[in-house]
Amino acid sequence: MIVSVVIATYRRNELLTRCLHALDRQLFPADQYEIIVCDDAAADDCRELVEAFAAHARMPVRYIPVSATQGPAAARNRGWQAARGEIIAFTDDDTIPDARWLTCGIAEFTHGVVGAWGRIQVPIPPHPTDYQRDIAGLESAECATANCFYLKDALARVGGFDERFETAWREDADLFFRMRKLGRVIHVPQAAVVHPVR
Repeated sequence: MIVSVVIATYRRNELLTRCLHALDRQLFPADQYEIIVCDDAAADDCRELVEAFAAHARMPVRYIPVSATQGPAAARNRGWQAARGEIIAFTDDDTIPDARWLTCGIAEFTHGVVGAWGRIQVPIPPHPTDYQRDIAGLESAECATANCFYLKDALARVGGFDERFETAWREDADLFFRMRKLGRVIHVPQAAVVHPVR
């Protein structure tokens, strides 16, 4: 197992389903990656959705309920800690990973590289609202959890995400700065995900 894809989710089954189907279309050997869904709501309907998807998926898919709801940082920690892959690929339940996302994302992991982040594409109309323009700021984010990769052993060395971040805000930047103390964290724009504005 080379890569474990970790997705934190919270009561967004329709978006999660779309993301899972995109991950099932990866141009990557099915026996070399797994998907781990960490459900911060520990909801039966999400578990049933993931189990139904897993029954027909090409790769192993696991569901992890996060019963002590503490936000996405804690949920992601449960995921990478349970992972079998050497590299952890993080994305969000509202993204659509490109079919070459995993292939491109791990291609640059050479000596001294502990992490990478890819490109986040946010399609907006020609005359966007302020809200749409704000979300489009993700396109310039470094190591946002919508599209980043880390070595599992490096995550263990820094303790993963700081669980004091109980909302989805800056927990990824905090991890990025701590990981840079261990080695290089590089930009791999070929590894792309689409992040539609909800």
